[in-house]
Amino acid sequence: METTKLNDYTTDLYVLIKHSLNAVKSQKTSSKVTSSKAVDLLHDLDKALTQQVQAFENMDEHLNEGAKTTIKEKIASITGSLAGALDTQREDPVSKMLRDDYTALSMIASGFTMLHTAALGAGNDELAEFSTSSLKTIAGLITETSRIIPHVVATEIGTEQIAEAAETNTQECWNPENTMATA
Repeated sequence: METTKLNDYTTDLYVLIKHSLNAVKSQKTSSKVTSSKAVDLLHDLDKALTQQVQAFENMDEHLNEGAKTTIKEKIASITGSLAGALDTQREDPVSKMLRDDYTALSMIASGFTMLHTAALGAGNDELAEFSTSSLKTIAGLITETSRIIPHVVATEIGTEQIAEAAETNTQECWNPENTMATA
């Protein structure tokens, strides 16, 4: 596999994670975030994304030249409307912030899947292992975000008593038995 292609996947994912981390850091300082579950989730997101950014920054050989200094230019090309959606300076409620985080995490998960495949194709075992390890972390964060959202929404609409039921009902939808083959 061509090194340039592998570096493109690595750089694009690095930029996406770096941008998502900036959004999470902004969300953490929002006075709107009062739910202890949301606070804990944002802390976990910050910690995991920070670790992944640092790991990427230690892989200079896999980042395109100037990746660290041209992040703003790359953001527009790889995240499109997501960049605007993650702008946490707006007046959205916490539920919408978490929805945007969930979307960003899904894009990051796809990116790690692509990077893993490219690393395997290039015979780069270290990068392949890093991408699967990172994907496991992101998958866990996606799951946790999906569990927290019903609680935040229920609080925002004043129906806290249904939060547990909403979480249970929505988590059941992710059961592997609910695939299109059985639908």
